[in-house]
Amino acid sequence: MLEQLLKIASHIGHQGMVASCAVLIAASIAAYLLRQKETVLAAIAAAAILALGAAPLLASAILKSRGVYHIQVVVLRPDQTPMELAQVKSSTGELRMDGSGWALDIPQQSRPADGKISFSASAKDEFLNGNSTLIPAGDYYPTATIQTVAETSGILRGVVVHEDMTAVAGATVYIDGNSDKAVTDQKGNFVLPTRAGKGQLVEVNARKGPLKGHISARAGKTAEIILSQQ
Repeated sequence: MLEQLLKIASHIGHQGMVASCAVLIAASIAAYLLRQKETVLAAIAAAAILALGAAPLLASAILKSRGVYHIQVVVLRPDQTPMELAQVKSSTGELRMDGSGWALDIPQQSRPADGKISFSASAKDEFLNGNSTLIPAGDYYPTATIQTVAETSGILRGVVVHEDMTAVAGATVYIDGNSDKAVTDQKGNFVLPTRAGKGQLVEVNARKGPLKGHISARAGKTAEIILSQQ
């Protein structure tokens, strides 16, 4: 509970202005109540207002004296929705699950020399990866947001052959929804960018004249496409 209160109070903007306003309000209320001869009530009201006004400053001072950064890590999919299942790593410290995200506590003395803390996230089943860098400063409850993007590094290698298993040279190979194309060499071999993650299933087509072939293959693997009259 105390940590939550400190977190809320330390995030109040213009802390000095809040404290100054609290002093003015307390003085005005105390003066009014004194004129009404409500001495005890005046003292209580003034003390309460001053305490509330000073709370942000006190919270920041307490957090700085503790010297620990409480970092919240949020992982987002390409469509900006939060991701709850991912492999998240940090360049320093030990991450822990915290509600729907991850958290990391870093004492000041444990910060890297350049002050930077790097984070990475991956979701193998969704073929998503992302990275983020945070430099903790005056905010002791910062948030590191990792924006993931779809993997596109997968390469498909393979060979195109006739039904009698002889190599087909000069065949065009392409993937559904992908503008990249490859042409087979004299041995029927091809190398084709998939714009997909390694292991992701893609639909591969090959053709030469009236001959066509189609298979489902995984990026990063080797595929064999058989052409036939269709």
